[in-house]
Amino acid sequence: MVDDMPELRPVPIEEILEQHKVRYILRTCAHGDIVLKHITKRMKGHLDVIRAYRYPKAAELDAEASIVYPIAMAEGADSEAIERANAIAAELAPTMDIYALGCIEFPFLTTSDDLDAFWEALEPVEQEAMRQMLIVLTAWDRAVDYSYLEICERFHVEVVDRDLIRSMTYEQYLALHSVVVQEHEATRKLYSDMGVRM
Repeated sequence: MVDDMPELRPVPIEEILEQHKVRYILRTCAHGDIVLKHITKRMKGHLDVIRAYRYPKAAELDAEASIVYPIAMAEGADSEAIERANAIAAELAPTMDIYALGCIEFPFLTTSDDLDAFWEALEPVEQEAMRQMLIVLTAWDRAVDYSYLEICERFHVEVVDRDLIRSMTYEQYLALHSVVVQEHEATRKLYSDMGVRM
């Protein structure tokens, strides 16, 4: 529920940079131990297309959520905004189930039919736990604290290696791409201030 959300704090970039190595275990009656991972950039792109096809209204709800959620989570938010945010969250929840295909490493699921059978076999409490895990494993729009990167740059410590690039999660991609874009904009501004066109 939105009114139970803790105060939001920036996520340290060093935590995000470890995502591709981390696995989670969710113990269930029907499937035994489910092995979960953060969604990758490549898989999220594929599943976004499937989600848009299966749930045509999802894009409209996503857009509304991007406006309503910050209002509902603000201090002193009115009950109407909170109620609407909860209604949107309830409508969006089933559309997010498709992302389980990108987050479950074991058991191996490949089709929508596999996924439907997977969800049906879970107990209601396990379905809720799985949905809570998907929220964590598909998160991508959190505020990020980049101070670790600044320290590593100052002391010449390499933080991005080939393994990370090959296995990049969606949130890792967005966080690192943001750094590249900011550096590019800073360079562009510097040249512009010097009167050089780019």
